[in-house]
Amino acid sequence: MEGPSLNLAAEQLQPFVGRQITAVAGNSKIGIDRLLRRQVKDIFAWGKHLVFQFDEFALRVHFMLWGTFAATVEGVSVTGDYRRTGPPRLVLDFANGQITIWAASVKYVDDADAKASYDFTANIMAAEWNASAAVRKVRAFPRSEIADVLLDQAIFAGVGNIIKNEVLFRTRTSPFAAVKSIPDRKLRQIVSDARTFSFRFLELRKIFALRKNLEVYRRSACPRCDGKIFRRVHGQRARRSFFCAKCQRVPPRYLSAGAEPNRITRRTSAGGARVHRASAANRPSAALKARGRRAAARRSGRPGSS
Repeated sequence: MEGPSLNLAAEQLQPFVGRQITAVAGNSKIGIDRLLRRQVKDIFAWGKHLVFQFDEFALRVHFMLWGTFAATVEGVSVTGDYRRTGPPRLVLDFANGQITIWAASVKYVDDADAKASYDFTANIMAAEWNASAAVRKVRAFPRSEIADVLLDQAIFAGVGNIIKNEVLFRTRTSPFAAVKSIPDRKLRQIVSDARTFSFRFLELRKIFALRKNLEVYRRSACPRCDGKIFRRVHGQRARRSFFCAKCQRVPPRYLSAGAEPNRITRRTSAGGARVHRASAANRPSAALKARGRRAAARRSGRPGSS
């Protein structure tokens, strides 16, 4: 779930603010009994976090790559068509309804005012969003691919893979382009469109029309030139990019299935170099690495390893 969906979720769950939790269930190991009979003081979103504030602490929900949720108020569903897989991570019952969360990370934050600890100038959906600061932060990673930097939650809190792909297509930018190769005017356009498209995402999500209005994400043909839409897993975060090689001026070396750009580094404040690593949640999974090894083995004619 991306930032706009979490913004919508916080809005949809407002009927539970001021209400007491009457029952809890789920397979979370954080000690969910702590939530029983607690009154919800606030529900807000920041980036990809959905936060439930209680008196002395907060519950932070991160939906990762595949997390979803559902809620009913007075017996009526107030949420959308999210996929629901596996046993629930957390179920919260209230006198007026229920919230169910699947495949998400849930964590307690011992803070009576968790909202104050978040930097809303980095939140793509917030009124406090600071585009100029985002441009400066992006420029701090000159050798990074723009597709990687757009997913950096310290710069673009709430931007996920759908927004990343659509913004790069809309601005005709190669996902493989190094930040240092992007002119200032183009970079400002990318930063601006990240926010513009996020609000477009939100409006389409409200009317269940997001998927059919995406231009490049999971498409096979370019809506501009009718050319092929390529898809490649690449970068430090090993996330998939969808792109039109012609419209986004992607160099031919990135079009072969096995092409992977080199690992890149960034400067530290001390002037040294270190890898611009993704968070653990965005690093390649063991399954993804295994698939890559098998694919490489097939190309070289050797049997794959598991």
